[in-house]
Amino acid sequence: MGIFKCLIEPILALRNSLKKEQDHRERELDHEKQELDHKERDELSRRLSDAQIPTPPATGNGEPPSPEPTKPPAVSKQPLPTLTIGNSSGNALTVPSPKTPAQDSDTSSHKSNDGNSLKDRLRRARREWPERSHRFFVPRCAQKSLISQSDVKSIIQAGHPAIEEKDANDYAERTCQSARQLFAILAYMEKGPEICSLLREEVSDNDLPLHRTDSQGPFTLQRKTGARIETLAKWNDSDLEEFDRIQWWMIAPFFEDKSHYRLEQSATLPFIPFESSDEPKVGGYSEVYFRRLHPAHHNFWERSEFENDEPLVAIKRLYSPDETDFQKEATILKALSPKGHPHLINLLATFQHKQKYHLIFPYADSNLRKYWEDRPHPSFDKQTVMWSVRQMAGIANALLMIHNFRVTFPLSPSGGGVRLHGDAKLSVGPGEELFGRHGDIKPENILWFKKIQEIDDDMGVLQVADFGLGRFHGRDSRSGISPSGVVSSPTYEPPECKLHKPVSRSYDIWSLGCIILEFVTWLLKGSAEINGFADFRGKLSSIGINEDYFFTITDDKEAVVRDAVIEWVAQLHEHERCSKVIHDLLDLTMRELLVVDSKERATARDLSHELGECLRKAQSDERYLLTPVPSPKRAPLAPDSPRTHSKKNVTFSSPGKTVAQANGSNSPRDLVLRNAGTPGFMSRHSGTWPPDAPRSV
Repeated sequence: MGIFKCLIEPILALRNSLKKEQDHRERELDHEKQELDHKERDELSRRLSDAQIPTPPATGNGEPPSPEPTKPPAVSKQPLPTLTIGNSSGNALTVPSPKTPAQDSDTSSHKSNDGNSLKDRLRRARREWPERSHRFFVPRCAQKSLISQSDVKSIIQAGHPAIEEKDANDYAERTCQSARQLFAILAYMEKGPEICSLLREEVSDNDLPLHRTDSQGPFTLQRKTGARIETLAKWNDSDLEEFDRIQWWMIAPFFEDKSHYRLEQSATLPFIPFESSDEPKVGGYSEVYFRRLHPAHHNFWERSEFENDEPLVAIKRLYSPDETDFQKEATILKALSPKGHPHLINLLATFQHKQKYHLIFPYADSNLRKYWEDRPHPSFDKQTVMWSVRQMAGIANALLMIHNFRVTFPLSPSGGGVRLHGDAKLSVGPGEELFGRHGDIKPENILWFKKIQEIDDDMGVLQVADFGLGRFHGRDSRSGISPSGVVSSPTYEPPECKLHKPVSRSYDIWSLGCIILEFVTWLLKGSAEINGFADFRGKLSSIGINEDYFFTITDDKEAVVRDAVIEWVAQLHEHERCSKVIHDLLDLTMRELLVVDSKERATARDLSHELGECLRKAQSDERYLLTPVPSPKRAPLAPDSPRTHSKKNVTFSSPGKTVAQANGSNSPRDLVLRNAGTPGFMSRHSGTWPPDAPRSV
């Protein structure tokens, strides 16, 4: 027993000692816990008090309402419960308690564990262009749909639990009125509640994009004016960099009709994918590419219900970064587009991006060259012939509008002397410096639209395009020309260019006369014979290139209409389909348009009147339109037999050898000129703005 007692007493003593030490430790832990509870309570009280600081938007009298004092709620030692708040879409928003250490009340946002947070929905709404480029934008319609006033209010209340209901409503209403894009950026960053402090600094969508400073110090964002934003000054570099990246997604431009925009280098253009080649059509002064604008980012026409049904646009990018060159191109387009002429291309908007100027036009289904090629054997019926006469009259009337426009960027009479093609030069005659003109009328620059709003024509509408001042007046400068050089397409140029004589608006009259002859050739003989006509009148130049002009320069440096043209017109008069309206079109062309002396050509007003008369007769008399009355057949013109023509009895040369005759075969004409946009050029592209073929310089 004594031995047992000796053994047990030390054990009991050790146990009592350990128990006393444990009790002392528990008392210390309890004391530490009480101190922590007091600190936590004080911290929570401070945070709740801070939550009352936001000042809501000003009331109607311009003064902010005086907030009523708010007594902090009693704080339990137990964790506060999770709050579930409903939003407008019916999705529950799980908002952690303000006591959760990981959640800062100033940066809390609209979070959800089910993948349906506001950030998730904005992410799913992004559109990417080009595909796989990681360049995104969130359409305006998606932002408006996803960011409702109730959503904004819920996020604000989640970040500021003690905010008054009225104040939360005021912030949410102001956000949806003037800062929805700003809020979308914050929501994507899960910083939605920060909208309150930004609104107190009067930051809104009008301040976007925020600009980086040029300093080498910390990453900083500021207003366009350079003013500091105090809220963002508290952010770290990582958050500021994310804001700078995300903001471009939310501010893709909205294009207003007839407006001009200077876009930032980083701007994301609101294009959406469509099935088409992305290869631009390249010319001497510009290139044209096709895009589909998101329907929520323009007001050019009524929005399509489905994105894939949205019409395309043609965007013309000028090579020259010079603003004067752009203004030459855009001035006449902007002036004439609002007049709504059915046969003039409509300029939708313009913008400057990455130091280049761009012009936005409707996308055309084809051009006149391609239209003819796609219909190789037209029916000589009422619908087709009437449509053709109607389009010719409409084009002439559109040309009248161009010629009557007084320009704001005149070309000095001394600005000529620029080499065009071979030894051809250009100068502008006195009195012609201030008038609009086209300067490059050809089938590629006459567009065909299958359907145009407010124009009811089952066969579509032809519109004159590419009539900006830069096309004609721009020839006084070689700046902005494509590095690949410019190959001329002189087929439709009048003889004064080769004769070094001043040009005037009558330049366009000659060109349109050439096109009318090709139009009639298509009606009577089909599209293949347009090429046949070019081969028939073509002549080999001294350097072995086929020149398919409608005139010839004689040895004594005078111009004459080629006898091959006269012969071809005579054959058209004799064609079995030739009706009275066709006779009148041919006579008008040879009498008033293809006249060597430019002063003797019809004016645009005269031409519009004459073609209008043909149209009125055709509309009232179907026999005039369709009944064949071909001229009697006659012997072909002998090579040495001169002919006279026009009001001043201009002498015409005898026809020379065509390319086919010179080669002793029916081989095609020179392919260089075919690819330059002459009648031999057979486009393989479907729907198009004109390919903007290289021009004369």
